[in-house]
Amino acid sequence: MTTVFVDDNEVARVLMEKLMRVIDPSGTHYTVESAVKAIELLSDHKTDVVFLDIEMPGINGIEAAHYIEKTFPKTNVVFVSGHPEYALDALKVYCSGFIEKPFDEDDIREALRHLRHPVDDDKPLKVRCTGHFAVFMNDVQFTFKRKLTMELFAYLVYKNGAMCTNGELLGILWDGDPDKGDHLRQLVKDMRDSFSNAGIDDIVVKRHGSLGLNTKAYILKGDPAELSEEYHWL
Repeated sequence: MTTVFVDDNEVARVLMEKLMRVIDPSGTHYTVESAVKAIELLSDHKTDVVFLDIEMPGINGIEAAHYIEKTFPKTNVVFVSGHPEYALDALKVYCSGFIEKPFDEDDIREALRHLRHPVDDDKPLKVRCTGHFAVFMNDVQFTFKRKLTMELFAYLVYKNGAMCTNGELLGILWDGDPDKGDHLRQLVKDMRDSFSNAGIDDIVVKRHGSLGLNTKAYILKGDPAELSEEYHWL
């Protein structure tokens, strides 16, 4: 899932990010210090859950929740506050939950079990593009036999369903060296075999000397455009 935690307290932000990495290691989890930055994130990224502190400088959590409820109606809002007296105000916003500070892992898990809007996270294969590129199968990190296969897969994720010629892939992985054709075929075989062994046979698309991905076979977390910077393709 994709979450955003909003709190002007840095200690709380660090703790929440740490706990969410444990609860949902394949997810994308942002932390920001203001409601304004949270709303900017929501505009750019489909978000499943926003955790909101209430007492913050500028736009407070209640005001932010009203805006989120109107603008992003399928996004769950969970308040996280050390002031239980705000619980009634929180309910008036039709929030998904109220976590009282100090919070722990069990508090977050309990809130996630009772979300108003279910999270569409039913596909076993998840691809994370934010931060360090990673692939997860049933929330366990997924690897290939060959290290370079992961970069090949990352580039196909970056292309987001577009077909790539063998020449394009040779250019990305080996600066266009035509002698690497056999190596490319080995990487493609490694990728297809690895997914097939995991029970996913429909993700790799081969067509007349071109390769692509069936984007419906996995859940994408984050923006694939960020991968070009991580792998220095551009």
